[in-house]
Amino acid sequence: MSSWPNTKVMKILILFICFLITTGVQADQIRLLRDDRDALQARVDIIQEAKKEILVEYFSVWNDDQSIGVMALLMAAAKRGVKVKVILDALSSDVPLKTFAALIDEGKDSEGNQNLEIKVYNPLSLNLFKATHRDHAKMIIVDGEIIITGGRNVGDKYFGINRKRNFSDLDLMATGAVAGSAWQNFMETWESKTTKHMKLSKYSPARLEEGSCSRHGPKDTSFDRCENGRRVAKRNIENEKARIHAILEDILLVEDDDLVYSFTGWDWFEHSYENNNLRFISHGTADLVSKETAYMNDALMDIISNAQYDVNIISPYLIPTENLVKIFKVLLEKNVRIRIITNSLRSTDNLFAQAGYREMKPLLIKMGVEIYEYNGPDTIHAKTGLIDNKIAFIGTYNIDPRSAFINREIGVIINDFEQSGFTENLSDTIETFRLNAILVGKDGNTYNQEYEMEGVSRFKKAILKSISYILPWIRHQL
Repeated sequence: MSSWPNTKVMKILILFICFLITTGVQADQIRLLRDDRDALQARVDIIQEAKKEILVEYFSVWNDDQSIGVMALLMAAAKRGVKVKVILDALSSDVPLKTFAALIDEGKDSEGNQNLEIKVYNPLSLNLFKATHRDHAKMIIVDGEIIITGGRNVGDKYFGINRKRNFSDLDLMATGAVAGSAWQNFMETWESKTTKHMKLSKYSPARLEEGSCSRHGPKDTSFDRCENGRRVAKRNIENEKARIHAILEDILLVEDDDLVYSFTGWDWFEHSYENNNLRFISHGTADLVSKETAYMNDALMDIISNAQYDVNIISPYLIPTENLVKIFKVLLEKNVRIRIITNSLRSTDNLFAQAGYREMKPLLIKMGVEIYEYNGPDTIHAKTGLIDNKIAFIGTYNIDPRSAFINREIGVIINDFEQSGFTENLSDTIETFRLNAILVGKDGNTYNQEYEMEGVSRFKKAILKSISYILPWIRHQL
């Protein structure tokens, strides 16, 4: 017996239909954002050009000036009346609560409407078995019409600004129906039980109100402690507001040597590719990801398994699932070429994932997988694939069990059968990554072993060895 969908689902469907009606049916426009400065400027531009709504979802937001600058632009958009919804992973950002409290408090328009809302994905609970399920999605959607998604989080290292080490990354920028599909996916996650409004604790409006502390007697010292804490919290928020506005003013003050420019008016799709065959994909949105709702993994395994002659992948972490290993074996028996670029021990930012990769590396090479290791000093962070130079994927999915079955992941599949030029562009882009990578395995043979430990510190080697001892117990979580 069938039943009507619940109210939240119906509301999302109605809103999605309205978006389709208002935006009209048109061909999707797509372009790659390989250059770090372009990737940052594109985000600034679409936020400043937003008219109605901005949806933001990120695994990690850092506490550097560039990251807070992006958040400040979202705050400014909310102040001018744009509805801004933000989903962040509950455990993976290092922005202090006082900063979020300041942003939310300032995210109101002139009539006092709260236009900036922040939710967190899977906050910690008594069920610690669910704690490893994280929101690894990365996207920004403006007015249901434009989306940027890919490997980049919000932090200076993702835009080539960090003085020590940066992440070499890749995003897709698109407009059209694919943005509408992403919008629906975001809203389903926003309305799901996996996301909760951020708890601001001592920085919540109720705790900051004068009179929120109660005196229970003439000698009640807890009242004084409460009042002192309230005043300190208010002062902290005011200081954060001052910091945020100073960063925002610096962005708006255009100078020749600026990192990004304000209100450029640039047409980011002037030299883009037209494609009507884009598909936004993700795992299930109603609850935490499981093997039963790992729809994105199923879709990617399907396009890889149907490869005819070439599989060309970039993945920062390379720990194929048992099923993917089987797919690789079948393809290699059919003489399909499989090429993968991943991080070396020198370039990796994740030693747990590197331990898992090093355990599987001999098997993959023996099978005939062609492996290239990024040579650093930066860390490869792009997640993309190209099948037979016709079908492309760009998103947040790594080749590991965590992306396959645990984390919330998103991405876009591009079917470029008409050869618009996009897949050729992506192929060339992948080659720019390979230029800084070393061949370590091909045709069943191992290469360049002498470079494996070059430039790797003793400390990093020691940590990797320690992880190898516990690998059997954590392998499924890598």
